[in-house]
Amino acid sequence: MNLSGLTLRELVDNSRNFIDTIWEISLAEDSVFIIHDSMTPDLAKTRRPYSELFRLYVDNCVYPSDRAGWDAVLSMEALRGMAASGCRGKKFEMRFRNGLFGFEWHEACLSLLTDARGEPDRVLLLSRNVNELRRTEIVEAAVRAEYDYVVYIEADKNSYVMYTSNKESGTPVPPVASDDYEREVEEYNRRHVPENERDDLTRRFRLDHVLPVLAREGEYVTYCTIIEDGVARDKKLRFSYLDKDRSILLLTRTDITEVREEKRQRKLLQEALLSARAANKAKSEFLSRMSHDIRTPMNAIIGMTAIAGLHLDNRNRVRNCLEKITISSKLLLGLINEVLDMARIENGRLLLAEEEFNMGDLLQSLVVMVQASVQEKRHAFDIHVHCLKHEQLVGDVQRIQQVLLNMLSNAVKFTPDNGRISLDITETSSEGAGAALFEFTVTDNGIGMRPEFMCKLFEPFERADDAVTRDIQGTGLGMAISRNIAQMMNGDIRVESEYGKGSRFTATMRLKCRENDADADVLPELPVLVVDDDEICCRNACRVLDEIGLKSEWTLSGADAVARVRDAREACRDFFAVIIDLRMPGMDGIETARLIRACVGQQVTIILISAYDWTEYEEAALSAGVDGFICKPLMKSNLLHILKECMAKTHQQQERGLPAAVAAYDFSGKRFLLVDDNALNREIAVALLTEVGGVVDEAEDGRQAVEIFAAAPEGFYDMIFMDMQMPVMDGLEATRRIRALGRADGRDVPIVAMSAAVLNEDVRSCHEAGMSAHLAKPVDLARMYRLTDRLMRRKQDA
Repeated sequence: MNLSGLTLRELVDNSRNFIDTIWEISLAEDSVFIIHDSMTPDLAKTRRPYSELFRLYVDNCVYPSDRAGWDAVLSMEALRGMAASGCRGKKFEMRFRNGLFGFEWHEACLSLLTDARGEPDRVLLLSRNVNELRRTEIVEAAVRAEYDYVVYIEADKNSYVMYTSNKESGTPVPPVASDDYEREVEEYNRRHVPENERDDLTRRFRLDHVLPVLAREGEYVTYCTIIEDGVARDKKLRFSYLDKDRSILLLTRTDITEVREEKRQRKLLQEALLSARAANKAKSEFLSRMSHDIRTPMNAIIGMTAIAGLHLDNRNRVRNCLEKITISSKLLLGLINEVLDMARIENGRLLLAEEEFNMGDLLQSLVVMVQASVQEKRHAFDIHVHCLKHEQLVGDVQRIQQVLLNMLSNAVKFTPDNGRISLDITETSSEGAGAALFEFTVTDNGIGMRPEFMCKLFEPFERADDAVTRDIQGTGLGMAISRNIAQMMNGDIRVESEYGKGSRFTATMRLKCRENDADADVLPELPVLVVDDDEICCRNACRVLDEIGLKSEWTLSGADAVARVRDAREACRDFFAVIIDLRMPGMDGIETARLIRACVGQQVTIILISAYDWTEYEEAALSAGVDGFICKPLMKSNLLHILKECMAKTHQQQERGLPAAVAAYDFSGKRFLLVDDNALNREIAVALLTEVGGVVDEAEDGRQAVEIFAAAPEGFYDMIFMDMQMPVMDGLEATRRIRALGRADGRDVPIVAMSAAVLNEDVRSCHEAGMSAHLAKPVDLARMYRLTDRLMRRKQDA
């Protein structure tokens, strides 16, 4: 066996880069031979008392926190105890003082040496500085917590090594090393990247894409999504140079899901804060405006009441005051209703009713409501109906009217005097049988809106704030409410506007349809002449007339109409009827009617049509020979009804000189049962019904009503008007008992609720109890007569 010729000096000299300390400690002599020591280089190759060296280290080298550990391992007692226990070796770590960082880590090894007899007599201590190693371990631990992995890439060789990874987090990582980087990227992406991102991420990871970006920018950062345990996580990947000359790259991947979520939540909180501030500001401005808007009608009501009280003997003055009080009351009620509606919408409590209504009645009521403001500002107002196949519809007529009235009112308010406003109604097919999509378009040539206001037009409490609109009353809630209602009806509201030129609002609503009763009615093929300066109105009217069997033609002027009527007279082919627009340039409708009546006498029916209420023109029209009145647009049912009526109609009501709302109806011989616990309410209703020829019996509560109806002969009453809330027995219970009497008239007699309870739940309760319709208090005269007439005709047809 050949022994090495390596001497101890050679071994020590060549180990200096790896071993910092070599001590040979004598257990028996309490001495130490210092072979090599980087901490005390001047003592190298000397023998000293061990207790002296021990104390020197404790005082000058050992980190204070580790002195107890130094004593426990390296005191002479501890070394002799190790020998006595038979322990042959021991490893430990110790921290020594370091002026730069405070301390540095050293790793030491104790080995027990024996004499020639095999008895332990010495301890060999070897130690080395492991500070960089410990710092590396600490950095790696921090890196693992921060990064999913750190990868060393040799771009020239298309290879990589993963130096650290955070596998404990559960994130999927690629293989530790590979000599084909791009193949591993493609395979990893196939397994862990969503399909829609996969190909793009693979392209971005290719070295021929990464290297040019690094050369240009110095780093390359990209983002992707990784699927971890079925959950998508957001990742940030960063390429950088570790050694640019050798094309060695460093790739790190960081999970930023929480960071992005935190940013998203912060953004949402900021938006919510801004929204809350904007809402608070808007509500503050709203309360300020409302204070003014509410006080204005209240001031008018209080002031006009006081003036009326001072002039009780002056009927004209009192009447004028009452008219102004009525207008101000409606304005105040509208303001209150808008605020309540907005509150219901925000609370999700706005419910839509489903009741049958007539489109013509709806449009006519709209005309009545906007006429005063239209005439006050001298606007031209046109209504056009396009392809309207259904008039009998099912929906929440009150809410539909609310939406349309809001759009029309805005058009009137924001259009300067002598402007032009139009309402166009179009029916288009809708998905599913028994329903159709209706489009209501309001167009004006008013002041229009600026783009910055249009984007917040449908937000609650928002109003345009400029010199032109500042003094116009409103809550800023109307369009927000209207759009919510339209959307609840599976529609929406669109707006187009140009500042200084006008606006166009289009509301769409899907409504259930009923087949029109008028569809079955066809009049004899008689000639009818339509006279209107609006060509669209003429064509639409002629289309409707042709549908009900008449033979129509039209002209755009009164003078030409007179000429045509005269020519037809001379040719012995008189028109059956002439339908004339009230307002036309040159010769208006009344003058045209006068000349036609002078030409043909009483042989031709003359009907006056208008988008305005005809009350103020009624007397002049009747004097000119007009037989009947009808509102635009010309609805098939309304037109058919008035043409039938005109065939046999006398002029008795016109001679009585009643207002048009009364003149259009005659309930002579009809008997009504009126049920209301309030004497004043009964007085009003009796007056309204007797004004049109009705005979009225009264009951003060529901039980009395049931007793009166049960005691009367069958078929005695044609209709019952029933209050809902009454003592003894309310209207709902009274209706149920009348329906349950076991008599034919008990089942069939129309029962109309007359009540101030107008919520959708109240209306629904009426229908569930067996009532035929609901009439809200305060009672609208025209609506009461229309409803009564419709129910009477329906009863007769049945």
